[in-house]
Amino acid sequence: MTRIGIIGSGHIGGNLARLFSAAGHDVLVSFSTDPAKLAELAAGAGATAGTPAHGEVVVLSVPWGVLDEAIEQAGGPGALAGRTVIDTTNQFGRVDGRFGVLDLGGQSAAARNAAKVPGAAWIKAFNTLTAGFQASSAGRTGPDRVVMFYATGDDAAARLAGELITSAGFDPVRTGTLARTEVGHQEPKGDLYGEEFHHDDAVAAVARLRGTPPSGKGRP
Repeated sequence: MTRIGIIGSGHIGGNLARLFSAAGHDVLVSFSTDPAKLAELAAGAGATAGTPAHGEVVVLSVPWGVLDEAIEQAGGPGALAGRTVIDTTNQFGRVDGRFGVLDLGGQSAAARNAAKVPGAAWIKAFNTLTAGFQASSAGRTGPDRVVMFYATGDDAAARLAGELITSAGFDPVRTGTLARTEVGHQEPKGDLYGEEFHHDDAVAAVARLRGTPPSGKGRP
């Protein structure tokens, strides 16, 4: 059992609360403007509502534009130092007056966020598939089991990520580190983003893509 604090009560965060709780983990949810809604989510997921200081693992599952606020509510970078952080965010925002994918100047979204909390073991995961698809596909077995891509530069964190992804009902496949030529392929417009993969095809795709710049032709 792992103690997991989830910052964010939206679709992805709420779904992970349910999946992790069902797998037997000790889950706490936080960060909502509506305390009643947060309490309802916690009760329905088999979790509790409170502060993210609860977890040895912290899941950041908030909109891109409020990430700094979420980190501060968690106690700031110092409070997250030494812990494992799972980042589910994607770099969406206003682009030319429309909702779109932000240009981070050649940096991956994961690396941009990890730099905000330099003492944490940073993992990018649970960001490539919609919450609805994650909810409906979790727990499949055999060749239909769905892959969940993840990336981290920390090998100990990679082992933990693999265990947590497996317990949530998916097949973990590591894309690499937080470098744009590795994790960037699982971020918006990357070739692995928004697509359903199964194990062998996922491993082959990662081997083909790793070390190359994201094509920019994947799903936004």
